[in-house]
Amino acid sequence: MSRFLCLFLIVLLSSCSVYTDDKKSVVYHPTEAVLLGAGVSKVVILQDTKLLVQVPSNPSTGYRWVLTLPPKFANCFKVLNNGSFIKDRSGTQGIIQIGAPGLQEWEIQANCAGVYVLQWNNIRPWEKEQLPIKTYQIRLEILPA
Repeated sequence: MSRFLCLFLIVLLSSCSVYTDDKKSVVYHPTEAVLLGAGVSKVVILQDTKLLVQVPSNPSTGYRWVLTLPPKFANCFKVLNNGSFIKDRSGTQGIIQIGAPGLQEWEIQANCAGVYVLQWNNIRPWEKEQLPIKTYQIRLEILPA
């Protein structure tokens, strides 16, 4: 009887260890903007589709988000909007406040099917030797249209 109980516990514990609630493995089929930092790490879109990516930002600190495209495949992407800043109007009754945080936004058209890693680095552009203070990556899977 105790042998059966031990076997049951081993099976139960091993099945529990298989389940992981890892937000970093979220697959997203965008119908709206992908918000970086919200747990999305894999995005699936169709070829020749536009992808809208946003990341929380506060340029008054001097830091900006910079997109790094895979150099070998840079011709597969057309950047239509390269990190323009959108001011946050929530909580201020629509009044734009100086120095308030907002979002930086990219619109990217993906022209080649395949799997790519896109990376955003939070840097001060004039500090050439400094490492980014934060980095986001998404694995972009582009399916043939």
